[in-house]
Amino acid sequence: MPKISNVIQILFIAGISILAALCSFSSLVQAGQLYRYIGENGTQMLSGNLPPEAVQGGYEIINSQTMVVVKRVPPAKTQKQLVEEARLAQIEAEKRQRAQEQEDYNHMLLATFGSEADLLRIRDSQIGAIEGAIRLVQSKIKTLQQALRERQNQAAHLERNGQTIPEQLLTGIQNVKAHLVRNQRYIAKKRQEQVAIKEKFTEDLKRFQELTQSRGHLPSF
Repeated sequence: MPKISNVIQILFIAGISILAALCSFSSLVQAGQLYRYIGENGTQMLSGNLPPEAVQGGYEIINSQTMVVVKRVPPAKTQKQLVEEARLAQIEAEKRQRAQEQEDYNHMLLATFGSEADLLRIRDSQIGAIEGAIRLVQSKIKTLQQALRERQNQAAHLERNGQTIPEQLLTGIQNVKAHLVRNQRYIAKKRQEQVAIKEKFTEDLKRFQELTQSRGHLPSF
């Protein structure tokens, strides 16, 4: 049977160990805040220091005096989550841009046109200006076609008579043909511009009507 003095000695040593642990924890408490996180083995840890590896898994900051959680830091996001967030942010940014463009478009319509009649008048003016340019080129085409026929007839006459067609005449024929092609392409391009103007003003008119009607008055003519 152990002596009483030995028992007292064992109890004294255990008490010293407990006191040391309490002093150690007390030093953490006096530091102001504690960190609670999940350790490598899945065990919940409480420490005055936050290991770098614990940051990735998320942690809590605890008031060392009240032991109340003052902040929760979520786990670091995965690459997949970051990519998805970037995708959603891009979609949202594009949505805001479209909304701003629509607002600017609405403002332009109301600031530019006082009525449907104004809008249609400007449309017709733009189409008419292009039509005038087309007619000038059509007149040039007629002149070029006449010049081409004359040169071709001249070359055919020389050929029928067994004569050599001069290089200058052949070059002239090719030049006239090239001018004809350029002018015809010009007209085709201008026709496309007229179609584009009509389509644009059709959309403008529709939106203008929506805006003016939503403001509580009918557009004037």
